[in-house]
Amino acid sequence: MLFYLLLGSSLTIFFISNFDQRVVVYFGWPPTLGFQTVDIPLALALLGAMVAGFVVAAFLAITDQFRLRTRLRQLRKTNERLESELEALRNLPLTTLPPSEGQRETPETQVTKEDTTRDPEPRVLD
Repeated sequence: MLFYLLLGSSLTIFFISNFDQRVVVYFGWPPTLGFQTVDIPLALALLGAMVAGFVVAAFLAITDQFRLRTRLRQLRKTNERLESELEALRNLPLTTLPPSEGQRETPETQVTKEDTTRDPEPRVLD
């Protein structure tokens, strides 16, 4: 806040000290009228240039904000989709998942040969 107060006061002093100097500004618009000249104080020309710079910077900042908000909205939708997918994957039972590549099988997940060759009915011994 102090910075802006010092900046504003120094600009005001600069504008007041340069108010006596005059500049001639040439305008060429509209082209049918040819060039026109305007004699204005230097402080007013500098103030006009500063305001024009602020307007251009604000326009560029606003367009950038719209672009960033659109990107943020897209990223939030992607994040929500991925979070719901992660939640669904977390709720899957672990026994139905095959081991991923490079991961060793644990004794609980290994299927042995005797598990696949068992008789469907138990045998009764005499």
